[in-house]
Amino acid sequence: MRLKKLELQGFKSFPDKTTVNFDKGLTVIVGPNGSGKSNISDAMRWVLGEMSTKNIRGTKMEDVIFAGSQKRSPMSFAEVSVTFDNSEEEGRLVTAEDYDEITVTRRYYRAGESEYFINRKPVRLRDIHELFLNTGLGKGGYSIIGQGKIAEIISRKNDERRAVFEEAAGIAKYKFQKLEAMRNLDGTNENLTRLEDITGELSARIGPLERESAKAKKYLEIYERKKGIDIALSLYDIDAAKRRSADVSEKLAIAKRNLEAAEEKLSDAEARESALAEKQSGNRIEAERFTQEIAAQKEKLHEKESAALVCESENVHFAETEKTARAKLAESEAERASTEKELTAKREALEEARRKKAEKKEEADKAEAEIAEYREALARADDDVNDAAKKKAELDKRTIEAKLRASELEARAESDEKKYEALRESAEKHEADIALYSGRMEKAESKIAAYSGKEAQERAELEKAEKKKAEAESRRAELEKKKNEYFLEASQRKHKVQNLVRMEELLEGFSRAVRFIVNEYSQGKITGKDGGKITLYGPLSQLISTDEKYSVALETAFGQSLQNIVAKDEYSAKAAIEYLKKRNAGRATFYPIDTMKGTEADAATLGLSAGEGFIAVASTLVKCEDNLRGIVKSIVGRIIIADNMDNAAKMARKLAYRYRIVTLDGQVINAGGSFTGGSSATESQLLSRRSQIDRLNEEIASIEKAAKGVDSELAELAKATADIKAEYDAAAGRLATVRKMSEAEEVQLEVLRSGKEMLASSLDVIKAEMKALDESMSGYRRDIGGIAERKDEFDTEAALLAFKENEINSQRASLEEKLEELEDKRSDLLIELAREETNTELLASLLEAVEAKAEIYRSTAASLEETIAEAIRKTAENKEKIEKLRSEAAALSRKLGEYEHTRAELVSEGADIEQSLNTVRTSQKNAMNEKELVFRDYTKLENDIENANTRADGLISFLWDDYELTYDEARKQCAEPITPATRNGGGAGKAEKYAPFARKCKPERHRGIQRGQRALWKNARADAGSDRLKRGTDEKYRRA
Repeated sequence: MRLKKLELQGFKSFPDKTTVNFDKGLTVIVGPNGSGKSNISDAMRWVLGEMSTKNIRGTKMEDVIFAGSQKRSPMSFAEVSVTFDNSEEEGRLVTAEDYDEITVTRRYYRAGESEYFINRKPVRLRDIHELFLNTGLGKGGYSIIGQGKIAEIISRKNDERRAVFEEAAGIAKYKFQKLEAMRNLDGTNENLTRLEDITGELSARIGPLERESAKAKKYLEIYERKKGIDIALSLYDIDAAKRRSADVSEKLAIAKRNLEAAEEKLSDAEARESALAEKQSGNRIEAERFTQEIAAQKEKLHEKESAALVCESENVHFAETEKTARAKLAESEAERASTEKELTAKREALEEARRKKAEKKEEADKAEAEIAEYREALARADDDVNDAAKKKAELDKRTIEAKLRASELEARAESDEKKYEALRESAEKHEADIALYSGRMEKAESKIAAYSGKEAQERAELEKAEKKKAEAESRRAELEKKKNEYFLEASQRKHKVQNLVRMEELLEGFSRAVRFIVNEYSQGKITGKDGGKITLYGPLSQLISTDEKYSVALETAFGQSLQNIVAKDEYSAKAAIEYLKKRNAGRATFYPIDTMKGTEADAATLGLSAGEGFIAVASTLVKCEDNLRGIVKSIVGRIIIADNMDNAAKMARKLAYRYRIVTLDGQVINAGGSFTGGSSATESQLLSRRSQIDRLNEEIASIEKAAKGVDSELAELAKATADIKAEYDAAAGRLATVRKMSEAEEVQLEVLRSGKEMLASSLDVIKAEMKALDESMSGYRRDIGGIAERKDEFDTEAALLAFKENEINSQRASLEEKLEELEDKRSDLLIELAREETNTELLASLLEAVEAKAEIYRSTAASLEETIAEAIRKTAENKEKIEKLRSEAAALSRKLGEYEHTRAELVSEGADIEQSLNTVRTSQKNAMNEKELVFRDYTKLENDIENANTRADGLISFLWDDYELTYDEARKQCAEPITPATRNGGGAGKAEKYAPFARKCKPERHRGIQRGQRALWKNARADAGSDRLKRGTDEKYRRA
């Protein structure tokens, strides 16, 4: 025998069905702490019969059932199955050698019930223990060794260790059987001893019992005669009540026909009234619809006209924009053309200045070279005459230096004067340009201010669109949240429905016998004695229903009857009971449909009304098939439902505590006046499960419908959001255009400001240079005057030395003349070169300013052209839109006239319907009065029938309560039927004849004798220890 697999469901941490397969070889189960490894070994101990919760790490047996978690609800039962392979010859289990596989199952319910199975057949726990004796398995075996088990075995005493070795050696089974046999033998000896004591005790009581027996026989003889008279009288009165019921039934049939005729007449009147009312309602709805349509059409017409006016206003605005833009474009083009011309002139002037500068530099370099050559020649001549006329040379040198200095100063003064004049002209030109830049800056600033106002307006439109967009997003988030909430609610309810359906399928809350019968019948295992087919419909709670508000009251009214099983007939019920006895599966109650014919209390007869807290007779609140109505009436047909305990107490007093009354919250006033109440365990309700499932399904459907509504609203919101986004994008585009134009103007203003600043800076430089030149020329004039005076002195000294210098002067004259000429030329060239450099730099800076201005004009022109094109395009679009809106407005006006005409017709038709409706209601009132008169007669006849039936039922109950006879059995036993003559007078003699003895020997005394005999038999059976002694004792005392 080999362990094959272990199946767990609902056991500790295994809520779902889990299978652990054990193949040949070694199987190791690994996992982190808390993953359930120890629970597998606990499951193995538990399924093999472990009854100690301590050994499976629990405090009570209910701990083995999965207790639930945050995501899973608790289980209602725990089940573990272990399967052993019994196909191998070696180690084959002898007690189950007919099976190749042995599956042992243990199931435990939260209610405390346990079930045991071997190969899916119900067994006792003792059978499982005996199955595994001598195998090393079972709760006392050592096939499962936990932590510390080996040390525990070693530390035991000798006798305890011997039990372990006996279990391992396989002789524990025989020792167990020996102990069992010895216990049975001791019990039998004790029973024999007690039996002898009982025999001695009872022998002394035989004499008195014989005398009592004689008296009882005499009483029974007289009692049988009285019984016959009671049966005859009861049968006569029952038949009389039935005849009375039949007579009244004929009258009731006539009254019923009259009532049906009156109801038919009233129904016709109500139908006409309903048809006219419905027609009138439809007329009103249609008129209201047309009124709403007229209002909607007017609103649409107003919207179309408003939209057309808006488009016309926009076209006027676009025309003004186009006109303004064209004027600005023309002005910009003129300014740009002027700037282009100025740019061309500046470029040509700059090129000419650069060319002149290069020529002047070349000439100055050439003059400098010639001066260097002549100075070298002059230096050589000076060297020749140095020795001869040092003083003359010194004088000449000073004279030359003064002359050169004067010449240089004169050249510089002349150059500065020319430069000063050029700077003055340039300063005047800069001042004119600065004035021009200031005018243009003022224009640019006015344009920027206008664009700022337009930007503020467009920004307001953008913020408005953005607010709409945010509101749409907020609404979408709310709808998404609501959709998720609906999904969670639907999921929770679906989970509850699954749990309730699971409880219905598993018959949770029902007794073990009921579950057993239902399961066995569903598998087709239950048949009649002769093998015939039987029909069981299931527990009563699954065949009836009620509104949820009455479920607690009816659950209390039915009580344990809800667990009882409905059978088609007596044959089916007997077969099911026999099957329970045969399988020793417990007891159950069955309701055959053909034998249960109960009655129903009449609220009108009892004088109950809704104003007194009366709800209904319990049976009238039950929904079921017609064939089950008799069972329902039999169980709760005479139970009354009240709204609360106070009103229930009033009704009970009014009815003299003859009826059982149940309140809506499950409190009970029993017949006879006792009160029962307290809290109700909602989880154990059987009747309300189906209504809860239906209610939850309705709620799920309602939630899903609401969720679909949210989806459709989300779709509409998505469309609206798209429109809002388009509006937002349009506003953003307009704002971006305005910002772009404003930024262009700001760039132009910045360029103008930069040009103006540059011109102002350049003007300051020029003025500073002019001031410096003025000061420089004043200094030159002073220096030239001083040099002239010194020159005269040098000339006087030179005249004195002229003689000495004639030869040298004749040589130097030409050199000096030429050198002076070259130096003058060099000075002029340097002055012109400086002037050309200044002019070149000034022209370059002016060219850059003109180029920036030209670029601004080009950008402005492009922007204005785009504005003009956009205005033209939008004007064309608005014209088309205006034509379309005017066409739609004309169509709406025509449709509005049609709707108003139709509404007038509907109002006229409604007045005609109202007049017809008044006539029909008058005839309906007459029919209602006629029906009430007929209904009174019908109700009176019904009460007569009810009274007759009640009397017959009371007599039948009397026969059953006193003599345990049905009507048919009583009819068979009745030897002398009562006639009308004997009923009224002839039968009284017989009754009086036996009256004295009947009064002396009352039935209670006879019943006391019977109770005494039964108690004696019960005590004797309790004292006996075996079935053989029980049978012998029963037979002995029956004879006594």
